[in-house]
Amino acid sequence: MEAPKYLLQRRFLLESVAFVVVFSFLFLLSYHPFSSTIWLGLKPDVVLPTVLFYLSGIGVLLLSKIGLMIYQIRHTITVRKYLLWFLVEFILIAVIYLLFTRRLFETDIPFTFRLVLHTSLCVGMILVIPYTIFTLLAANKAKTEELDALKLQLATENPVPERSDHIIHFYDFGGVLRISIPAKAIYYIASQDNYVEIQYVLEGKLLNYLMRCRTARLEKQLEGTSLIRCHRSYIVNVDNVSQFKREKSRAFLVLTHPDAKRIPVSKSYYKAIAERLGHIAS
Repeated sequence: MEAPKYLLQRRFLLESVAFVVVFSFLFLLSYHPFSSTIWLGLKPDVVLPTVLFYLSGIGVLLLSKIGLMIYQIRHTITVRKYLLWFLVEFILIAVIYLLFTRRLFETDIPFTFRLVLHTSLCVGMILVIPYTIFTLLAANKAKTEELDALKLQLATENPVPERSDHIIHFYDFGGVLRISIPAKAIYYIASQDNYVEIQYVLEGKLLNYLMRCRTARLEKQLEGTSLIRCHRSYIVNVDNVSQFKREKSRAFLVLTHPDAKRIPVSKSYYKAIAERLGHIAS
């Protein structure tokens, strides 16, 4: 089973690091009176080790997230792989904490099973609680998207036809059909690293669907449709553009839906967009 797709989004990964750091500091301060192995804090004698430990932990987490982003380019991240990845993070941070503890209290706290156990429990709680929260948020967001997609299919007369001039089918990296959307309902597609976010309208509401696919690959699938590339990170539906504006050295598209953001137009695609939308340029 694949891990919830939002867990692997760059924004979610970086936010999880920030949340772990804040949560861990609050947790350690509150847990300090109940444990002889908790030494972090803001007292003069431990401020520097605390800062160094946190920088080390943040470094491990950031390198781990970068590695995860690179790994998922060519590999599917299953729940099992994600848990193994988490286990490696846990072991590395626990080892770093043990090394700092031994260095600071070399004569007071012997290297015993009790020390290892307390450290493991402490680091485990620091990581498990924030990761559990983020996993639940990601799973809930993905589930909501899938329910909206199902609702869209039910609202479409012919949900998944073999061929249609009005329905656009979106396939992921593995060639699996993820969602079929009426062309007129699509507003734009935004690139997010190894994912694309499809913005479409259902019952007047602007919704999004995240799918694991590269924009360049998707662009080839959309040849001959009303969706064309306008920026390195954007594909826009020209049928849903109300204005093509130019301000100084920048150009952007205003879409017909009031909740849709302005879509930038880069120099590389300016001419093609201008030719396609010349009648509404301003």
